[in-house]
Amino acid sequence: MKAAIIKKFGTPDVFQIADIQIPKPNKNQLLVRVYATSINPIDWKQRMGNHRFILGSPFPIVLGYDVCAEVVEVGSEVKKFKPRDIVFGVLNNKYGGALAEYALGTENCFALAPRNIRFEQAAAFPMVSMTALQALRDKAHLKPGMVVLINGASGGVGHMTIQVAKIMGAKVIAVASSRNQSFVESLQPDQFIDYTETDILSLKEKVDVFFDVSGIYSFVKCKHLLKPGGVYINTLPRPKILLHKLLQLFTRGKKVKTLLMKHHSEDLQQIAQWITEGRLKVEIDEVFNLNNISAAHQYAEEGHNKGKNVVVIN
Repeated sequence: MKAAIIKKFGTPDVFQIADIQIPKPNKNQLLVRVYATSINPIDWKQRMGNHRFILGSPFPIVLGYDVCAEVVEVGSEVKKFKPRDIVFGVLNNKYGGALAEYALGTENCFALAPRNIRFEQAAAFPMVSMTALQALRDKAHLKPGMVVLINGASGGVGHMTIQVAKIMGAKVIAVASSRNQSFVESLQPDQFIDYTETDILSLKEKVDVFFDVSGIYSFVKCKHLLKPGGVYINTLPRPKILLHKLLQLFTRGKKVKTLLMKHHSEDLQQIAQWITEGRLKVEIDEVFNLNNISAAHQYAEEGHNKGKNVVVIN
């Protein structure tokens, strides 16, 4: 099968297009034919080698986690899916494996893909939508009427979090640059703030949740913006996070939370339902193919994309 592989960590030009063996599913896995994948920050960070001390260096590596795909073969203990099902989800292999014509994943990685959107759209949803849902539901325990500030509202996780927060009945303050203002406002946050014009640390309004998607502000810098009992969430754990967790003991119940997305088929099913109902949509910035994966990573790594970037495989 055709795949984008890396044989060393580094810049986007380390990718090579190669023919490698189609993987074989074990009893708990599905083999899927990948239609499309999307790029998340974890992908280019892993390409740079940021996780090599945790995941090792099992070269050649096939990166990528998000997929929309067709089930080709199922293991003997797989119950939820059958060949020819169209699924979407997040792969749970070391380094993923989505940048290839075929990939493996266990049942909890997938749900049936919504039928009212295109394959490349379905591939853009899984990681960012589950991150948004799990952050608000599991970390913030969001309730209707709460106020959520989203810093980095125009990116993949950010624009998804606006929508999930609104579905859950929250008031949303969206922070992004003026170049993405019209896009962010199309998602109907209650307030838009251009961070190039306004210092959000000087805001008068207190919030229940400060979701720092961009990873710019520490808990120490923005804890004054939280209401008593408010929650600061960051998807990019900082070295000082343990110190910040100690500081929360002296902040009237304010909490520090970090998030690592978990694989839950039920969460994907919820996402699929919201998509089918027209309550959740994804913005696709650029579409690439496998042969120009280096350009796709370069563009994503620059960090100015609006929504998600997709790579079409088949």
